[in-house]
Amino acid sequence: MVKKWFFVSFLNLFIAGILGFILRILQYYSINFPYSNFLHTHSHIAMLGWLYQIFYILIYLYFIPKSKKNQSLYSTLFWITQLSIVGMFVSFPFQGYGLYSILFSTLHILCSYYFCYLTFKNLRQKDISTLFIKTALACMLFSTFGIWGLGITMGTLGKSSILYSICIQFFLHFQINGWFLLGCFALILKVLDINYSLIYSKITYIFYILVLLGIIFSFGLPLSWFIHSQYIYFSYCFSIICNIAFLFLFLRFIHPYLLALIQSKSLSLQLLYSFFFLSLLLKVIIQLFLFNPEIAQYSYEIKNLRIGFIHLETLGIYTCLSFILLMLHNNWIDSKSKLIKMGTLFFLGFYFISEVLLFLQGSFIYLGKKIIPNYFFVLSWSSLLFPLGILFYLVYIIIFQKPSKNNS
Repeated sequence: MVKKWFFVSFLNLFIAGILGFILRILQYYSINFPYSNFLHTHSHIAMLGWLYQIFYILIYLYFIPKSKKNQSLYSTLFWITQLSIVGMFVSFPFQGYGLYSILFSTLHILCSYYFCYLTFKNLRQKDISTLFIKTALACMLFSTFGIWGLGITMGTLGKSSILYSICIQFFLHFQINGWFLLGCFALILKVLDINYSLIYSKITYIFYILVLLGIIFSFGLPLSWFIHSQYIYFSYCFSIICNIAFLFLFLRFIHPYLLALIQSKSLSLQLLYSFFFLSLLLKVIIQLFLFNPEIAQYSYEIKNLRIGFIHLETLGIYTCLSFILLMLHNNWIDSKSKLIKMGTLFFLGFYFISEVLLFLQGSFIYLGKKIIPNYFFVLSWSSLLFPLGILFYLVYIIIFQKPSKNNS
């Protein structure tokens, strides 16, 4: 059962990669196409079809007790959720935000509500990782207020209103920087508990508070793009301080255990963890520049910087960690497989080239310099590495992946 979930989730990621390649290559060759519609399709498949679905699986594997693993119920919910993904994939390219795409998006939200209900109902442990996962799910629920607000705003003030943009940013912020970030740390702490039977001290709860405060107050950054206020500025500055503090605790109390766990594993796992760790480090370091209000504003206006930072989080942190966790959990993915090695190298190669080019060109635009030679050509064609890398993973899942009896 779960093997099919894996396959579908990776297929969603493969499709998101193909769409990303199409978006870049058609722009490079200046071919006229409905760019915004394809961008909506790409972002929805990547975030809801890949990240949401793989976190669904990881939470099921790591957090739901065996006695509570109602396979038929979770399976039915998974496939209904996947139906909503297929509906978005079919409807968004043709109509953007329209009747059918909104209906399927609504179906996905309702499925996520029921998943939260099931998970809260089945979580019995009272430890720090469970607190993290419950808060992550609460953030996911909270983020959907932005979607409901979006519908109301479209019908009253229209798409050109500031409130419309704020609703979008509200949803994205509490999804990417809330639900996925907290879920990420929940899974890390769970893995450490499984491997080391750690008894967490007050430091871990301080870590939790700092992460949560950073999430709440960092919403001041997207707000500052539309509303200029010193109070909003101070709120996201406070969040940066919280992020620096939680990074210090991560480096001091969590990273050493993770590093010890990964160092004894394969090269693929070591590379993935290196990119995960560097991405998390860069996420906080880059935010230091946002103390400058001018740079904070340009972080939204310069598309290269905005996309680069989103990919830093979604690919560098959450996707890398997802691959790591799947390789660690009862060998769901054999990191020593040649297919996995090739897939990992292709994926990380794309990620490295793309991030360097996006941030470098974004910095050039900010400094008023010219475009990097062959920037669009290299960025476009290197994007093909992403779906090719995921294709190796898909072939592996089809041919070699054998789930254990406990999880099938």
